[in-house]
Amino acid sequence: MQLIGQGWIYRVGNSLIRVENAFAWLGWAQERLVVNDEPVRSAGAWYGLSRDFKEDWLTPTGEGELLVRLTSRLNGISCDAWLDGVEIEPEALRVARWRGDRNSWAPAEAWAPAGKHAWIVRKPSAA
Repeated sequence: MQLIGQGWIYRVGNSLIRVENAFAWLGWAQERLVVNDEPVRSAGAWYGLSRDFKEDWLTPTGEGELLVRLTSRLNGISCDAWLDGVEIEPEALRVARWRGDRNSWAPAEAWAPAGKHAWIVRKPSAA
């Protein structure tokens, strides 16, 4: 199947966090949370509209929680991330297209900077 992917890259301390979403027009959607190139959470479903990932996270003041929320909207897909309730802004936005089975992901070199016509819903400040 043809998959259309979106990726949000966040930097938290010394860690690089990638949140990736992909969908196919026939109704399949999949998501994953990757920390320092290691997948730590993944999910997929037919006709999914949102996904939350929660991950324990060590902060400068102790144990905290990283919360990532992906939401399908009428005009695209949004991703919001919080560390201990404080919103984190993405460092980069990426897109990819590939052919593959459910739960397959594009190779790293297939991901390119997101343009204005990506499926990523941008906040007004990130326009």
